[in-house]
Amino acid sequence: PSTTAAPRGRRLAAWGLDTAVLAGAAILLGMMTWGRLNGLLGDGLWGNALSATGGLLLSGGDVQQAAEDFGTGLWNKIVGAIEQALVLLILIEFAHQFAGQALAGRTIGKAALDLRVDGAKSAKSRALRRSLATTAGGTGLYCIACIFLLNGLFFLSLVTWLAAVAVFLANSAPALIGARRRTLADLVAGTALVRAEGYRRAAEAARQGAVIAWDGTQAAGQVAGQAVRDNAARLAQAESMQRALQSERARQVQDMGRRSAARVQGAMQGERAQQAGEMGKRLGGRLKNAYQDRRAARQD
Repeated sequence: PSTTAAPRGRRLAAWGLDTAVLAGAAILLGMMTWGRLNGLLGDGLWGNALSATGGLLLSGGDVQQAAEDFGTGLWNKIVGAIEQALVLLILIEFAHQFAGQALAGRTIGKAALDLRVDGAKSAKSRALRRSLATTAGGTGLYCIACIFLLNGLFFLSLVTWLAAVAVFLANSAPALIGARRRTLADLVAGTALVRAEGYRRAAEAARQGAVIAWDGTQAAGQVAGQAVRDNAARLAQAESMQRALQSERARQVQDMGRRSAARVQGAMQGERAQQAGEMGKRLGGRLKNAYQDRRAARQD
């Protein structure tokens, strides 16, 4: 649907990143080819010169033929090195397009801009057709035009170059217009470049994770608070029980003290009564003796 079609700005940015990757590969190939050419024009030049000298001697002194053979051989080696680099560049772009779309449904640039090729990952044939069309409109036809030019096929080179421009425009212009903005490669492969929504899902997952973490923190705080309150209640209950026990013990001690005092007092009172009784008995005995003594004295 049109609501999921890739925005123009993000399509251009993704294309720019993929082009930057391809440009990096082209620079590396250029450096490697330059090193090979230096080897051909340096160390290899002496070998070619010796070979041309041998050919001159064998040709019976035909200098023109020997010079042509020397120049043609050197040029063919230079052209061969450049052609190999151009073919490798085509293969690198195709491998980048096909591997990314077949395995992940998007290339490096599309992944960075959160875009994906709808239908390419599920069907490898679609990824193959889209990669071929994209490579043809990218480096494929341009490199072939350069190869024709290096081999002296000027007309074929011009025709191929015009075809490369036409394919590039046909593959690029639809990306900026229309509802779904399907390019020539999309039409050939039956695919469409859409939003992957990966960043949005990641943001939602992060937000949900933050909400869950916050809820967990609040729940942990509530549990901790409840535990603190329960501990405080248990401590208060234990303190109340301890005070009650202490009060009960104090009351028991007081009761024991009162009972002990009563016993002591009772014992003291009993001892005093006994002493008073004994004193009364002794006093009664004395009075009785005195009375008997007086009575005996009167009788005498």
